[in-house]
Amino acid sequence: MKIGIIGSGSWGTALACKAAQAGNESWLYCRREEQAIALQTTKENKEYLKGVILPDTLTTSSNLKQVVQDCNILLIVTPSIYVRSMLQQLRSLVSAHTTVVICSKGIERETGKRLSEVANEELGTVTSRLAILSGPNHAEEIGRDLPATTVVAATTKETAEFIQKALSTYNFRVYVNEDMIGVELAGTTKNIIALAAGIVDGMALGDNCKSALLTRGLHEMTKFGVALGARRETYAGLAGMGDLIATCMSPHSRNRAAGQKLADGETMDYIMNHSNMVVEGFFAVKTVYEVAKAKQLDMPITSALYEVLYHQKAPKDALMDLMGRHLKDEMFL
Repeated sequence: MKIGIIGSGSWGTALACKAAQAGNESWLYCRREEQAIALQTTKENKEYLKGVILPDTLTTSSNLKQVVQDCNILLIVTPSIYVRSMLQQLRSLVSAHTTVVICSKGIERETGKRLSEVANEELGTVTSRLAILSGPNHAEEIGRDLPATTVVAATTKETAEFIQKALSTYNFRVYVNEDMIGVELAGTTKNIIALAAGIVDGMALGDNCKSALLTRGLHEMTKFGVALGARRETYAGLAGMGDLIATCMSPHSRNRAAGQKLADGETMDYIMNHSNMVVEGFFAVKTVYEVAKAKQLDMPITSALYEVLYHQKAPKDALMDLMGRHLKDEMFL
């Protein structure tokens, strides 16, 4: 089976390794020809996944048609802001037999649409085999062959199980979930809570505070998802609680690390301009805040972060406002 991976960052590279280890013909698309040559020659992505040796069966190329041609599965692993433009380039290259899996986490900034909705708009007339892959997946660990799990949700259970079998290995276990909306939105909103977790760490607010943040953050994520059609139980699974724990606790998390920098006094613009990694949480905060406001959803953590990021409110003042909110029932959605 041929699997094409579109996006040669850390996560795309790690998934390409897993696809190869699962016995597939794995092709990794690199936007720059010099990067494709370097990866093929050195067998290492020194820029994004240093120290991970690429399998000999993994092929890299900067020729998009060569990567996509005759692919059974295409994994889209570009930052969310580039997903639509990439899908537009792919439209003439995919067929009705191509399964397209969105592995990026985010909501389209301009429209507020889920990336699966974007995929359906751009490729829905070509293929109906669309899916989402998400979960507690740090590329740095998966690339080093540490045990990990992920979850796939698709337009049909048959499609999800097809991907599950194609990507599962002895140390990478793929689960199936029928809730495409929940899996996707959970992967988006957990990045918001991870920013807040980084602020908690940066301000040395302690384990009690972080525990409260993760718990109330999961509650907020669930509220948002259910309002948009997700299933509540999805948020107790890998795409919800699992991804939230990994993202908020791990030193590998770029969103948590960005939150720490916010606590140190750096601004969102400064952080974005001094990193080669995309912090999806920055974009998610604004989009989710606006959608929640339009739907009249009470999202206190998201709203506090919106003030910090877009109105330069001091994190300590945002914290005081959160702690001073009116008292309420814990479980009321």
